[in-house]
Amino acid sequence: MGLATCRGGCVDAALRRHHDRLLAVETDGDELLELFELAVTWGELDYSREPLVPPQQWLDFALCHQWRDPDRMLRVFSLATDIASRSSRGDTAAAPRNPVFAAAG
Repeated sequence: MGLATCRGGCVDAALRRHHDRLLAVETDGDELLELFELAVTWGELDYSREPLVPPQQWLDFALCHQWRDPDRMLRVFSLATDIASRSSRGDTAAAPRNPVFAAAG
C-alpha cells in the first residue's frame, strides 16, 4: 500500500493539492516536516490567501482517510494540531525554557 487513500469529498476541491500533500505525510519525511513547519508558523504568518487545509480540520482529515498505520497518523495530526493551536494563541508557557537563557534573562 502506497499513499493513504481518500474516500472523497473530505475537503473543498480548491484545497486538493494540499490535501494530496497531507496524504503523503505518512510516507514522505519531507512532507511530514512541511506539516510541522506549517503548524509552528500557523499563528505567526498570514496563510489566509493560501489554498491550505487549516489546522482545525487536520484531525477530521486524519480520521476520514485510510492509512497504513491509522494510530500513528492520528498521533501525527493530533500533535500538529496542538502545535498550531499553541502557535495561534502565542502560547509559550508550555515550552520549556532553556536554562542557559533563563539564567541570563
